[in-house]
Amino acid sequence: MTTNKAASHAHTSGSGQVYATVLLCLINFFLFADQNLMAPNLTRIAHDFGMTDLERDVLLGGRIAMGFWLLGGIVTLATGWFTDRVSRRKLFLAIVMIGEIPCLLTGFAQNYPQMFVLRALTGIGLGGVLPLTNSLLGDMFPQEHRAKAFGLVGVASGLGIAVGQMVAGFTADSCLGTLCGWRIPFVVVAAPGFLVALLYWITVPEPSRGKTERGLKTLIEDGRTYTAKITWSEYRDLFRNRTNILLILQTLPGIVPWSVLFIYLNDFLAQEKGYSVPVATTICMVLGVGILAGIAASGFIGDWIFRRSAKMLAWYVGFSILAGIVPTLCIFLYPSQAGAIDPDYTTLMVLSLATGFIIAQSGANCRAMLVNVNLPEARGSMSALYNIVDDLGRGFGPFFVSLIIMAMGRESAFIITPFFWVPCALIFFLIGRTLPGDVAALDRTLKERAGTMVTARGGNSA
Repeated sequence: MTTNKAASHAHTSGSGQVYATVLLCLINFFLFADQNLMAPNLTRIAHDFGMTDLERDVLLGGRIAMGFWLLGGIVTLATGWFTDRVSRRKLFLAIVMIGEIPCLLTGFAQNYPQMFVLRALTGIGLGGVLPLTNSLLGDMFPQEHRAKAFGLVGVASGLGIAVGQMVAGFTADSCLGTLCGWRIPFVVVAAPGFLVALLYWITVPEPSRGKTERGLKTLIEDGRTYTAKITWSEYRDLFRNRTNILLILQTLPGIVPWSVLFIYLNDFLAQEKGYSVPVATTICMVLGVGILAGIAASGFIGDWIFRRSAKMLAWYVGFSILAGIVPTLCIFLYPSQAGAIDPDYTTLMVLSLATGFIIAQSGANCRAMLVNVNLPEARGSMSALYNIVDDLGRGFGPFFVSLIIMAMGRESAFIITPFFWVPCALIFFLIGRTLPGDVAALDRTLKERAGTMVTARGGNSA
């Protein structure tokens, strides 16, 4: 590990920090807008490609999602390692470009194999941006404000998903030049992402690692920069951190109900519940608004709780997950409006808004917990490990749901999925036992390193 006196190029306060955060939010907005562009039009795409309803759910709803997240997960591992060793600005630009190009080309896919390959390649963008964002925010904000920062980016990501899905739903009967229907949103959503990524690369300097850490305060006050790089030994130590392991494990069961909400719900409301595609899309958009509000609130709530008790933060997340099971079930069990003269959608919208708020309390706080128990030079790698398991869940989640659909039918399959949140919540109650000790251990390690380095400098000066 080495240090130097080079002036920091990071804007960790004031207008520079705000500007960098806004651009990070915009990049995540456009990348996450790619995620759910197929959802409102699964049936239309299936008809274009000559698929049956079962092939629609298995091939479009299940296998494409699996390819999307599996490739993204593989890229996440590599990105995480390089995030902790090279310029994050340049890496950010490369990841966005590689991910957005196939998204744009999806609008021109002529058959299922082409769409499968292009959607899988689009997963590179989402797989790569997450460890980069986590690492950058960890160096821009101190631990008592990180949940809010992750909440802001989470809102941007969720808003991107909602807007992308809305664009896909409301352009279903439109044409843009020679592109018509479900093809339009892939082009419209991808294009701005190139410009924002280029702007970030040109105008935002690289933040200094560890500058916001309490444990490195003496080092920073001494005018030095923390320039440690992750080693293989430190990489192995990531698996010895109990909070790391538990945070990873909770993603596996937790992703199953989210898969239904993100992949299947829009089409389910249109086909099984009797709503038109625009109305079904609007209901899902309202769910998205609830999720956005929940993410935004969760950051402030999480930071407030964390300043008082790390254990209570983990418990709060666990209880919020359990609380989300009942309203999610109510959405799936809502009576069909097929054939109704005046279909009721207001009640379902209110229910969706409340559901979204409740189930969104975990995301920003999970990422804040992850950053708060790992060294600055290891956060990209740990975020990558977390995200690859999350991506595997996002890939196998819809595929797993499609298998349940084959065995039980759509509605019966969806009804059992919210109960996968039970083990997820129980894991967070265990995290309440490990998180305080792991946060304190990180602070001690950084203080020891800072003290050693400052002492060494004094000895050299003498």
